[in-house]
Amino acid sequence: MKKGLKLRHIQTMGELDEYEEQNIAEGLAWLGRQKQDCTKYGFWLKLHRRLFKNVWSWAGKIRKHELDNPDFCLPYQIWPEIKKLEDDLSFWLLKLTFPKTGIAARFHERIETIHPFTNGNGRFGRILVEYFCAQQMTANPSWGLDSVHFPKERRQKYIAALYNARNNKDYTLLERFMFQPSG
Repeated sequence: MKKGLKLRHIQTMGELDEYEEQNIAEGLAWLGRQKQDCTKYGFWLKLHRRLFKNVWSWAGKIRKHELDNPDFCLPYQIWPEIKKLEDDLSFWLLKLTFPKTGIAARFHERIETIHPFTNGNGRFGRILVEYFCAQQMTANPSWGLDSVHFPKERRQKYIAALYNARNNKDYTLLERFMFQPSG
């Protein structure tokens, strides 16, 4: 089915989704017991591994191949960009350069642009940023709840907001998408 799949008996995408969902639930349970600094790459690797380790052999391992999307980092850029993101997070939090929701939006865009893993980057990135927000005692992302009944529209808004942040360095749409009030 896919390279790196640990469970050879899986035949359909539906089955794969079920196993991934179960593994993510276990990873979230692990995350709930953590008190580690989530702004460090060591934590990012552990979290990704916990979310996907029962299903994928590459869980928690930095990607070594190029992706089709030119917006994502090339393999040789991943480690330097991770270090830069770590440093930027430390600076932003120390100096409170932006509101914490703005820092969260920047963190999310950067981790998605780095795209450090073979797969699961979106789910991992959203979970990581939610945990970051909890640690920073700021609003929890709503991830476009106003479009919850329109998943295609919601995804389009999300991708457009990420694109705008990545290419125009304008985080307004992404921050709004992430933190708009629900209801």
